Amino acid sequence: MLEMSDAVDLQVVVEGAEAETHAVGLSNWLGSEDELRGRVRPRRRAPEPGEMGSAVELLTVAVGSGGAVVVLIQSVCTWLTSRGADVKVTVTTADGRRVEVDVRRAADPAAVLREVAEQFPAAVEGHGES
Repeated sequence: MLEMSDAVDLQVVVEGAEAETHAVGLSNWLGSEDELRGRVRPRRRAPEPGEMGSAVELLTVAVGSGGAVVVLIQSVCTWLTSRGADVKVTVTTADGRRVEVDVRRAADPAAVLREVAEQFPAAVEGHGES
């Protein structure tokens, strides 16, 4: 089980057309959240075979207690619905637990937060779904 009392790095991957542009936008968006400020780091993924370089399509977000996972997911849902682009964002822990959100799923943030509660129960304990 994921212990949320200590900082844990979550990987946030942006997929879709213009993923690098969207990853930069999401990084800026998340960095403006009080609970996430200073916890979001853009990272370059390893280049695919035949590619000359790599793109920023991966963010690392350090979360801990205090509902930062909930804030992260709520913020991703808001960002996705405000973009309307066909983009998918996947949040993954080191142990492989993941939550995938696209524009259609982001339209129902309560459903996404229920999935987060199943995947990360310690992170949402005592934190409302508002």
